[in-house]
Amino acid sequence: MSAMWDQFRRLLLGTVVEHLLSEGVQVDFSSIAIAFHDESEFRVPRLNNYMRFKGDLRATLSSPAPAGAQDRLARAMKTAWPELLKVVDIPIGDRLTPERNHITVALTDSSLKVDFDLVAD
Repeated sequence: MSAMWDQFRRLLLGTVVEHLLSEGVQVDFSSIAIAFHDESEFRVPRLNNYMRFKGDLRATLSSPAPAGAQDRLARAMKTAWPELLKVVDIPIGDRLTPERNHITVALTDSSLKVDFDLVAD
């Protein structure tokens, strides 16, 4: 895994954590696990820039989530990918634009699962 790929993984994980904190969803932070599926790909910077982050994030809740948190988290996370791409600075003057922004959030009394399929080209 390249250093650049690792930085994007950290950005995505940090974004999720920020939204959890802002929505008052309390998780056991040591339980957070993010996994990228084999379909994920990272080609930046290249003449043909392309990123796909497909995977899931799971965590154990330390207390039940506030009412309506699932919908608010889903809305907030759906804006994060386009916002992140707006500030990506690629040295060859190209820009990445969002092609796919699929995110689902599932909260139970004891767990959180976020499935994502994020593509930029």
